[in-house]
Amino acid sequence: MTDLSPDLLAELASFDTPAICNGLEVLDPAFTLYSYTKDILMCSHPDRPARVGYARTAQIRTTRVQGESAAALNQRRLAYYDYIATNEGPQICIHQDVDGIHGIAACWGDVMANVHKSLGVVGVVTNGAIRDIPGMPDGIQMLAAGEKPSHGELHMVDFGGAVQVAGLTVRDGDLVHMDRNGAAVIPLALAADLPAAVRRVGDREQSIIGAAQKGRANWTEVRKLMGG
Repeated sequence: MTDLSPDLLAELASFDTPAICNGLEVLDPAFTLYSYTKDILMCSHPDRPARVGYARTAQIRTTRVQGESAAALNQRRLAYYDYIATNEGPQICIHQDVDGIHGIAACWGDVMANVHKSLGVVGVVTNGAIRDIPGMPDGIQMLAAGEKPSHGELHMVDFGGAVQVAGLTVRDGDLVHMDRNGAAVIPLALAADLPAAVRRVGDREQSIIGAAQKGRANWTEVRKLMGG
């Protein structure tokens, strides 16, 4: 994994995720169709700012496991937490619930959120469900399929491999940007050039918006700014 400077990570986090997607499209037009979540996800705290961090991936289930002992499941769960604990920098957990598109029960709650926050996790993206939103710590942002009251029989299936959540494929160590709009993967090789690209798009958009706000009589100027 390439370690990016804290200043660059903070600068990227100062933009919302749509702006990040706009900037990526400037650097490579192919990003118009990939590298971001496609399915609609619920945001646990819409008013919280964007989060940026390195992906920590896992596949989880909230239904009963056949043929595995409680001791084996607990050993894997602790190994997963060790995996989180041994990595540096801000982290975002990407959890694929393999029980289905919306999950059977909640795969995240306030206990998991607080434990993960203590290990440097700043965000969570999952196709499963969450619960206990009022008890979530301030430093955590979550995107999930929705809310459910029970945790079911939550366990880790695997961790550290490639996962797919909401139409986005994520690998361990990918740089993830997330906010209320969704999540996107930022290629590490493009991260340093991305802020300037984001600002370039933003300046153009603000010129169009400013002109449009002057009303119908200013359509000629708006059309010109839009490339007409």
